[in-house]
Amino acid sequence: MSYAPKTLLALQTYWKAQGGVPLGIVGNAAHASGGTSYHLGKDHLVRGAYSARTARDKAGLTNAASAIDLGRLGGSLGNLWEFSRWFAQKCMDTPGYRDVREVIFWSPVRNRVVGWSDLAPDKWINDYGDLSHKTHTHISFYRDSENREKVSLFSAYFATVTEDTMPAFTTWAKPMTATVPTGTWLYDNEACATSAGNTQVSPGRDMPAVGKTAAGTLIIGYIDSTPSETEVKTMWAKPASVTLKPTPVVVTPVDCTPIVAAAIAPLQAQLIEKNNLLATQQIALASWESYRAAHAKVFS
Repeated sequence: MSYAPKTLLALQTYWKAQGGVPLGIVGNAAHASGGTSYHLGKDHLVRGAYSARTARDKAGLTNAASAIDLGRLGGSLGNLWEFSRWFAQKCMDTPGYRDVREVIFWSPVRNRVVGWSDLAPDKWINDYGDLSHKTHTHISFYRDSENREKVSLFSAYFATVTEDTMPAFTTWAKPMTATVPTGTWLYDNEACATSAGNTQVSPGRDMPAVGKTAAGTLIIGYIDSTPSETEVKTMWAKPASVTLKPTPVVVTPVDCTPIVAAAIAPLQAQLIEKNNLLATQQIALASWESYRAAHAKVFS
Protein backbone atom coordinates (compact mmCIF):
# COMPACT_ATOMS: atom_id res chain seq x y z
CA MET A 1 0.00 0.00 0.00
CA SER A 2 1.14 3.54 -0.72
CA TYR A 3 2.12 5.27 2.51
CA ALA A 4 3.10 8.70 3.83
CA PRO A 5 6.82 8.79 4.70
CA LYS A 6 7.93 10.19 8.06
CA THR A 7 9.56 13.25 6.49
CA LEU A 8 6.32 14.34 4.84
CA LEU A 9 4.30 13.59 7.95
CA ALA A 10 6.67 15.89 9.86
CA LEU A 11 6.23 18.58 7.22
CA GLN A 12 2.44 18.23 7.41
CA THR A 13 2.56 18.55 11.21
CA TYR A 14 4.74 21.66 10.93
CA TRP A 15 2.36 23.28 8.40
CA LYS A 16 -0.55 22.70 10.78
CA ALA A 17 1.41 24.17 13.69
CA GLN A 18 1.92 27.38 11.69
CA GLY A 19 -1.84 27.75 11.23
CA GLY A 20 -2.02 25.97 7.88
CA VAL A 21 -4.59 23.40 6.79
CA PRO A 22 -3.00 20.09 5.69
CA LEU A 23 -4.92 18.44 2.85
CA GLY A 24 -3.13 15.16 2.48
CA ILE A 25 -0.09 13.22 1.33
CA VAL A 26 -1.31 9.86 0.01
CA GLY A 27 -3.62 10.16 -2.99
CA ASN A 28 -7.33 9.44 -2.95
CA ALA A 29 -9.34 7.20 -5.28
CA ALA A 30 -9.14 9.75 -8.09
CA HIS A 31 -5.33 9.79 -7.88
CA ALA A 32 -5.24 5.99 -7.76
CA SER A 33 -7.43 5.65 -10.84
CA GLY A 34 -5.07 7.91 -12.78
CA GLY A 35 -2.01 6.01 -11.62
CA THR A 36 0.55 8.74 -12.36
CA SER A 37 0.70 11.12 -9.38
CA TYR A 38 3.49 11.83 -6.90
CA HIS A 39 0.75 11.27 -4.29
CA LEU A 40 1.07 7.55 -5.06
CA GLY A 41 3.73 4.98 -4.33
CA LYS A 42 5.13 2.37 -6.69
CA ASP A 43 2.31 -0.09 -6.02
CA HIS A 44 -0.31 2.27 -7.49
CA LEU A 45 1.61 3.66 -10.47
CA VAL A 46 0.93 2.64 -14.06
CA ARG A 47 3.76 1.97 -16.47
CA GLY A 48 5.26 5.19 -17.79
CA ALA A 49 3.82 7.38 -14.98
CA TYR A 50 5.32 10.86 -15.17
CA SER A 51 6.22 10.72 -11.45
CA ALA A 52 8.59 7.80 -12.00
CA ARG A 53 10.45 8.76 -15.18
CA THR A 54 13.48 10.74 -14.03
CA ALA A 55 16.65 9.05 -12.82
CA ARG A 56 16.09 10.50 -9.32
CA ASP A 57 12.52 9.20 -9.18
CA LYS A 58 13.51 5.75 -10.44
CA ALA A 59 16.36 5.55 -7.94
CA GLY A 60 14.09 6.36 -4.99
CA LEU A 61 10.94 4.57 -6.10
CA THR A 62 9.21 2.82 -3.18
CA ASN A 63 5.61 2.60 -2.02
CA ALA A 64 6.00 6.03 -0.40
CA ALA A 65 3.98 8.97 -1.69
CA SER A 66 6.14 11.96 -2.55
CA ALA A 67 3.82 14.98 -2.52
CA ILE A 68 1.83 17.12 -0.12
CA ASP A 69 -1.24 19.34 -0.58
CA LEU A 70 -1.56 22.53 1.47
CA GLY A 71 -4.73 24.46 2.32
CA ARG A 72 -5.42 27.89 3.81
CA LEU A 73 -2.75 29.47 5.97
CA GLY A 74 -3.98 31.31 9.03
CA GLY A 75 -7.52 30.94 7.69
CA SER A 76 -6.60 32.88 4.55
CA LEU A 77 -6.23 31.85 0.93
CA GLY A 78 -4.23 35.04 0.41
CA ASN A 79 -1.59 33.83 2.86
CA LEU A 80 -1.47 30.44 1.12
CA TRP A 81 -0.93 32.14 -2.25
CA GLU A 82 1.81 34.38 -0.85
CA PHE A 83 3.60 31.43 0.74
CA SER A 84 3.31 29.44 -2.51
CA ARG A 85 4.81 32.26 -4.57
CA TRP A 86 7.66 32.59 -2.05
CA PHE A 87 8.27 28.84 -2.03
CA ALA A 88 8.34 28.58 -5.82
CA GLN A 89 10.79 31.48 -5.97
CA LYS A 90 13.00 29.68 -3.44
CA CYS A 91 12.98 26.60 -5.64
CA MET A 92 14.10 28.79 -8.54
CA ASP A 93 16.97 30.50 -6.71
CA THR A 94 18.14 28.38 -3.79
CA PRO A 95 20.34 25.25 -4.08
CA GLY A 96 18.91 23.88 -0.83
CA TYR A 97 15.55 23.35 -2.54
CA ARG A 98 16.81 20.92 -5.18
CA ASP A 99 14.71 18.07 -3.79
CA VAL A 100 11.54 19.86 -4.93
CA ARG A 101 10.19 18.54 -8.22
CA GLU A 102 7.21 20.85 -8.79
CA VAL A 103 4.91 23.42 -7.18
CA ILE A 104 1.39 24.04 -8.51
CA PHE A 105 -0.59 26.96 -7.09
CA TRP A 106 -2.99 29.83 -7.77
CA SER A 107 -1.60 33.19 -8.83
CA PRO A 108 -4.11 35.94 -7.89
CA VAL A 109 -2.17 38.43 -9.99
CA ARG A 110 -2.50 36.30 -13.14
CA ASN A 111 -5.95 34.96 -12.23
CA ARG A 112 -4.80 31.50 -13.22
CA VAL A 113 -3.13 28.35 -11.96
CA VAL A 114 0.63 28.43 -12.47
CA GLY A 115 3.39 25.99 -11.76
CA TRP A 116 7.09 25.79 -11.09
CA SER A 117 8.64 22.65 -12.53
CA ASP A 118 12.25 21.65 -12.23
CA LEU A 119 11.99 20.03 -15.65
CA ALA A 120 10.38 22.93 -17.56
CA PRO A 121 12.71 24.83 -19.92
CA ASP A 122 12.16 28.17 -18.16
CA LYS A 123 10.87 26.54 -14.93
CA TRP A 124 7.47 28.30 -15.13
CA ILE A 125 4.30 26.91 -16.70
CA ASN A 126 1.01 28.76 -17.05
CA ASP A 127 -2.23 26.79 -16.65
CA TYR A 128 -0.26 23.89 -15.12
CA GLY A 129 -3.18 22.46 -13.16
CA ASP A 130 -6.94 22.60 -12.75
CA LEU A 131 -8.87 25.24 -10.82
CA SER A 132 -8.92 23.15 -7.64
CA HIS A 133 -5.47 24.66 -7.07
CA LYS A 134 -7.15 27.98 -6.30
CA THR A 135 -7.82 26.57 -2.83
CA HIS A 136 -4.83 24.26 -2.43
CA THR A 137 -1.17 24.18 -3.34
CA HIS A 138 0.51 21.00 -4.55
CA ILE A 139 4.19 20.36 -3.85
CA SER A 140 5.96 17.22 -4.98
CA PHE A 141 9.50 16.04 -4.29
CA TYR A 142 11.93 13.82 -6.16
CA ARG A 143 11.46 10.31 -4.85
CA ASP A 144 15.12 9.85 -3.88
CA SER A 145 14.58 12.49 -1.16
CA GLU A 146 12.12 10.31 0.80
CA ASN A 147 14.31 10.17 3.92
CA ARG A 148 15.66 13.74 3.84
CA GLU A 149 14.00 16.22 6.21
CA LYS A 150 11.82 18.89 4.62
CA VAL A 151 10.64 21.09 7.48
CA SER A 152 13.56 23.48 6.97
CA LEU A 153 12.26 24.23 3.46
CA PHE A 154 9.17 25.82 5.07
CA SER A 155 10.65 27.17 8.31
CA ALA A 156 12.73 29.81 6.51
CA TYR A 157 9.47 31.50 5.54
CA PHE A 158 7.93 31.51 9.01
CA ALA A 159 11.18 32.72 10.58
CA THR A 160 10.85 36.03 8.71
CA VAL A 161 7.12 36.49 8.08
CA THR A 162 5.09 38.29 10.76
CA GLU A 163 1.47 39.30 10.99
CA ASP A 164 2.44 42.67 9.55
CA THR A 165 3.75 41.10 6.38
CA MET A 166 0.81 38.74 6.00
CA PRO A 167 -2.17 41.09 6.24
CA ALA A 168 -5.65 39.65 6.09
CA PHE A 169 -7.70 40.59 3.06
CA THR A 170 -10.72 39.37 1.18
CA THR A 171 -10.77 38.10 -2.37
CA TRP A 172 -13.50 38.07 -5.00
CA ALA A 173 -15.77 35.10 -5.57
CA LYS A 174 -14.84 35.35 -9.26
CA PRO A 175 -11.67 36.85 -10.83
CA MET A 176 -11.87 40.63 -11.19
CA THR A 177 -9.94 43.12 -13.30
CA ALA A 178 -9.19 46.73 -12.41
CA THR A 179 -9.20 49.30 -15.21
CA VAL A 180 -6.52 51.78 -14.14
CA PRO A 181 -6.66 55.11 -16.06
CA THR A 182 -3.58 57.05 -17.10
CA GLY A 183 -2.27 59.19 -14.26
CA THR A 184 -3.68 56.99 -11.49
CA TRP A 185 -1.42 56.59 -8.48
CA LEU A 186 -0.76 53.07 -7.17
CA TYR A 187 0.77 52.87 -3.70
CA ASP A 188 3.34 50.57 -2.16
CA ASN A 189 1.54 50.68 1.18
CA GLU A 190 -1.94 49.82 2.42
CA ALA A 191 -2.48 53.33 3.79
CA CYS A 192 -2.00 54.86 0.31
CA ALA A 193 0.45 57.31 1.86
CA THR A 194 3.16 59.28 0.04
CA SER A 195 6.17 57.07 -0.67
CA ALA A 196 9.11 56.88 -3.08
CA GLY A 197 7.82 53.44 -4.07
CA ASN A 198 4.49 54.71 -5.38
CA THR A 199 3.83 54.48 -9.13
CA GLN A 200 1.83 56.75 -11.43
CA VAL A 201 0.37 54.61 -14.20
CA SER A 202 1.03 55.54 -17.82
CA PRO A 203 -0.47 54.50 -20.09
CA GLY A 204 -3.70 53.35 -18.50
CA ARG A 205 -4.37 49.63 -18.67
CA ASP A 206 -6.16 46.70 -17.08
CA MET A 207 -4.56 44.93 -14.13
CA PRO A 208 -5.72 42.04 -11.92
CA ALA A 209 -7.71 43.06 -8.82
CA VAL A 210 -6.39 40.69 -6.15
CA GLY A 211 -8.74 41.73 -3.34
CA LYS A 212 -9.45 44.43 -0.81
CA THR A 213 -8.35 45.20 2.73
CA ALA A 214 -10.62 45.54 5.73
CA ALA A 215 -10.50 49.33 5.19
CA GLY A 216 -11.68 48.93 1.59
CA THR A 217 -8.36 49.71 -0.12
CA LEU A 218 -7.96 47.70 -3.30
CA ILE A 219 -5.02 45.36 -3.81
CA ILE A 220 -3.77 45.47 -7.38
CA GLY A 221 -1.38 43.14 -9.19
CA TYR A 222 0.79 45.73 -10.92
CA ILE A 223 1.73 44.73 -14.47
CA ASP A 224 4.40 46.67 -16.36
CA SER A 225 5.43 46.24 -19.99
CA THR A 226 7.42 43.07 -19.21
CA PRO A 227 5.46 41.20 -16.51
CA SER A 228 7.26 38.41 -14.67
CA GLU A 229 5.53 35.57 -12.88
CA THR A 230 8.36 35.42 -10.36
CA GLU A 231 8.49 39.13 -9.53
CA VAL A 232 4.87 40.15 -9.15
CA LYS A 233 4.53 43.63 -7.67
CA THR A 234 1.65 44.09 -5.26
CA MET A 235 0.30 47.66 -5.10
CA TRP A 236 -2.65 49.36 -3.39
CA ALA A 237 -5.21 51.69 -4.97
CA LYS A 238 -7.92 54.02 -3.71
CA PRO A 239 -11.30 52.52 -4.68
CA ALA A 240 -12.50 55.69 -6.45
CA SER A 241 -9.48 55.77 -8.77
CA VAL A 242 -10.12 52.49 -10.62
CA THR A 243 -13.06 50.63 -12.14
CA LEU A 244 -13.66 46.97 -11.35
CA LYS A 245 -15.11 44.49 -13.81
CA PRO A 246 -15.32 40.68 -14.05
CA THR A 247 -12.35 39.11 -15.76
CA PRO A 248 -13.42 37.48 -19.04
CA VAL A 249 -13.08 33.72 -19.00
CA VAL A 250 -10.86 32.65 -21.85
CA VAL A 251 -11.55 29.14 -23.06
CA THR A 252 -8.60 27.63 -24.87
CA PRO A 253 -9.68 25.21 -27.61
CA VAL A 254 -8.28 21.73 -27.14
CA ASP A 255 -7.15 19.72 -30.16
CA CYS A 256 -8.75 16.36 -29.52
CA THR A 257 -7.43 14.80 -32.74
CA PRO A 258 -4.59 12.84 -31.08
CA ILE A 259 -6.89 11.63 -28.29
CA VAL A 260 -9.58 10.51 -30.74
CA ALA A 261 -7.00 8.87 -33.00
CA ALA A 262 -5.52 6.97 -30.05
CA ALA A 263 -9.00 5.79 -29.01
CA ILE A 264 -9.99 4.75 -32.54
CA ALA A 265 -6.74 2.93 -33.40
CA PRO A 266 -7.44 -0.27 -31.39
CA LEU A 267 -11.03 -0.33 -32.66
CA GLN A 268 -9.81 -0.05 -36.25
CA ALA A 269 -7.40 -2.92 -35.62
CA GLN A 270 -10.24 -5.02 -34.22
CA LEU A 271 -12.42 -4.18 -37.23
CA ILE A 272 -9.67 -5.20 -39.66
CA GLU A 273 -9.16 -8.44 -37.76
CA LYS A 274 -12.88 -9.23 -37.83
CA ASN A 275 -13.15 -8.35 -41.52
CA ASN A 276 -10.26 -10.68 -42.26
CA LEU A 277 -11.93 -13.43 -40.24
CA LEU A 278 -15.21 -12.84 -42.07
CA ALA A 279 -13.44 -12.98 -45.44
CA THR A 280 -11.80 -16.28 -44.43
CA GLN A 281 -15.17 -17.69 -43.37
CA GLN A 282 -16.77 -16.57 -46.64
CA ILE A 283 -14.00 -18.26 -48.64
CA ALA A 284 -14.45 -21.44 -46.62
CA LEU A 285 -18.24 -21.28 -47.14
CA ALA A 286 -17.79 -20.76 -50.89
CA SER A 287 -15.44 -23.74 -51.03
CA TRP A 288 -17.94 -25.86 -49.14
CA GLU A 289 -20.79 -24.84 -51.46
CA SER A 290 -18.64 -25.65 -54.48
CA TYR A 291 -17.72 -29.05 -53.04
CA ARG A 292 -21.35 -29.71 -52.15
CA ALA A 293 -22.49 -28.85 -55.68
CA ALA A 294 -19.86 -31.12 -57.20
CA HIS A 295 -20.98 -34.00 -55.01
CA ALA A 296 -24.69 -33.34 -55.11
CA LYS A 297 -25.59 -37.00 -55.28
CA VAL A 298 -23.74 -37.75 -52.08
CA PHE A 299 -25.68 -35.03 -50.18
CA SER A 300 -29.07 -35.67 -51.90
